[in-house]
Amino acid sequence: MTIKRVIKSEITEKMSKRKLKSSETESIPSEKISKTIDHFCEFWNQNVDDIRSAQLADMKVRTKNAQKLELPGIGASAIYKGIQDFDVPTDSSEFSNLGWNEGILENMTSVLEETEVDEKSEKQIESERQTILKLTAEYRDLLAISNDQDGYRSIYCAHIIQHLIRNKNLIIGNKRKLELASVQEGGADEATIESCRDSGFVRPVVLILCPFKKDAYDIINRLRRIVHGDSGKGEVWNKNRFEEEYSGPTELPTTRADFPEDHKELLLGNNDDAFRIGIALSKKVLKLYEKFEKADILVCSPLGLRMILNGDDGNESHLISSINLTVIDRTDIMIQQNWENLQLIFTHLHSQPSKIDVDISRVRKLYLDGHSKHFSQTLMFSRFSHELFTSLMLQNSQNHRGLIVSKPKRTGTLSDIDIPLCQELHKFEVKDPNETSDLRFKYFVDKIMPTLIPRTLIVIPSYFDFVRVRNHFKKAEESFVMCHEYANRAKVDRAREMFFHERKSYLVVTERWYFFNRRHLTGVHRVVFYQLPSHPLFYSEFINMSDADISQRFLAILLLCKYDRIRLENTFGTEMAAAVMSNKQTVQAIVSQ
Repeated sequence: MTIKRVIKSEITEKMSKRKLKSSETESIPSEKISKTIDHFCEFWNQNVDDIRSAQLADMKVRTKNAQKLELPGIGASAIYKGIQDFDVPTDSSEFSNLGWNEGILENMTSVLEETEVDEKSEKQIESERQTILKLTAEYRDLLAISNDQDGYRSIYCAHIIQHLIRNKNLIIGNKRKLELASVQEGGADEATIESCRDSGFVRPVVLILCPFKKDAYDIINRLRRIVHGDSGKGEVWNKNRFEEEYSGPTELPTTRADFPEDHKELLLGNNDDAFRIGIALSKKVLKLYEKFEKADILVCSPLGLRMILNGDDGNESHLISSINLTVIDRTDIMIQQNWENLQLIFTHLHSQPSKIDVDISRVRKLYLDGHSKHFSQTLMFSRFSHELFTSLMLQNSQNHRGLIVSKPKRTGTLSDIDIPLCQELHKFEVKDPNETSDLRFKYFVDKIMPTLIPRTLIVIPSYFDFVRVRNHFKKAEESFVMCHEYANRAKVDRAREMFFHERKSYLVVTERWYFFNRRHLTGVHRVVFYQLPSHPLFYSEFINMSDADISQRFLAILLLCKYDRIRLENTFGTEMAAAVMSNKQTVQAIVSQ
């Protein structure tokens, strides 16, 4: 059963026959909401005392007790239990009864129907969307590995609008309740006042983090369509300014025609990575460029938000103290930017502000008790897994509804290698993860450097590791040049030329430079991977740059430790990665034709 059929079934059985063409954000009639399921109320009404709070904060115990399950569409997953048990969905019939507003369901379906899906993968994508829809609607934390950007974006945008409608209707209802109670003799009693706690310290309740303005452009347009529907009837404030500042080129110059498809996508649109925009939602009106203190949704790049948390543009960390929904979209792109920005943002989320400018009687007790992180949903989406993504979620997920981390089986990218190859895998032992960088560097210096030959390409994913190796090479007076993200175009061109003509023996390249430039490197006779690249395609792309004699196998040397397992699975595939990691030999050789 497809999402479309599930939604139509729900609308027929659970909703009023009169269709809501535009999802209004005030005074939604009660019959428009399913009476059988109310995930919004279930989410907020959960009791979390200090004992349960401590249990949710103890991720070591939660990790020890995590379940490994197969979920429809997203495959192998780790389930980190919250307060209640997790009901595992097994078929499409379990994806109905979302309890959502009818207009949102219709508009989301309309947006999803526009997505072109390959017939071979249609069934898998439908199953994946149904699972993501169910888990999202249930307010569970989720780390999803997906290439279906159109699908998951439409789903979380619909979830955001549904959440805001319920939130606003609750506030409006409680306001009326207090107004009626206040005119009675003696005014509103304490029980009535306590029952009307419905707010946080500040107004913003949704945070969407994405890497570029073009992503914000697409997300905001999806929000608009889900609010207004296909009719387009509805007001958008500052629409012209938004189009001017966030739209970008839709066609590539002819000089870029031979780039890989994923890099072509990167080049299109507006690639500004320093932005933030506030959005307020009222009845049939989407207010763009709203001041953050008056906004419901904050759409930011990690850099753009950091600049107002403790940067040049202010110290406004209180603005994210009451976030209910956090979305990290295209996390695999953010890893190529500055990961520290994202980490810093999470240290400020849910922090109690030093100054409170709201009616304290309307603030939920969970905020006053410091339990807000247990009532906050985090959704992370990426095309591939990474140890930093999992780490960020495990460190910060304390949602009482639990956490699901997708760990799908990978086929790897080795099939993209076009040349005869010998892969030499060097495993070094690490007991403390904090010592990984030091031990990797020591192994490289002691075991790999003495074997280097001229025309060797050295690929280093981390800039921190790059600086370390560069400084060592300079101290040892090695013959080398560099391509890194902070070097200008002329310097990079000069380095490539010197390497090609063998005026320098080694070329040291950072993954981030290659990610944003994707330029072919010539003169490569051997490649050393200081660590596997984060991006699974890069391993084969660097190897395919070989200019060595094709009558001999090209040698690729790779440094590995047990903490590289996720990267290894992405590149080598799940089964081969397991075989490599279980092999007790320090050095392994894999020969291919």
